Amino acid sequence: MRSDIDVYEDANTNLDLSVRELKAGPASFSFSSSFSLIDNDGEVKELDTKETDNNAIFSQNYKYWNKETGVLSTNNFDNSYFESIVNMGIDAVPFILEELDKGPSLLVHALDRIFPGVMKYDGFVSLKEACDKWKEILSQN
Repeated sequence: MRSDIDVYEDANTNLDLSVRELKAGPASFSFSSSFSLIDNDGEVKELDTKETDNNAIFSQNYKYWNKETGVLSTNNFDNSYFESIVNMGIDAVPFILEELDKGPSLLVHALDRIFPGVMKYDGFVSLKEACDKWKEILSQN
């Protein structure tokens, strides 16, 4: 799906919303955005929409991951939506932490894949312990 909005004009500025495109594959969501303000002097000012787009990508993948794996007791991580969250890398971290603040979540294992080798598990570690440890590690950075 693609929608183009060429130029929005008012008395003070021109807002060029060049291209906003949703690229949806079978199990992934991503956005590509280009927003710029053109003031009356002709100067172009770029608008950063990365955080908003990352939030939308994360939210959609997290929603569908939960929908597909919520009833499973194993194999929650062999899922394309979970992989899409992991593939976001560090961009997913604020959203993962937000979910962990709500309570323990299997989503914590995305952090194990985003930052391999940071967390060392010796024997059994409860989900709550893993979540608390990751929140502690990431709050220091």
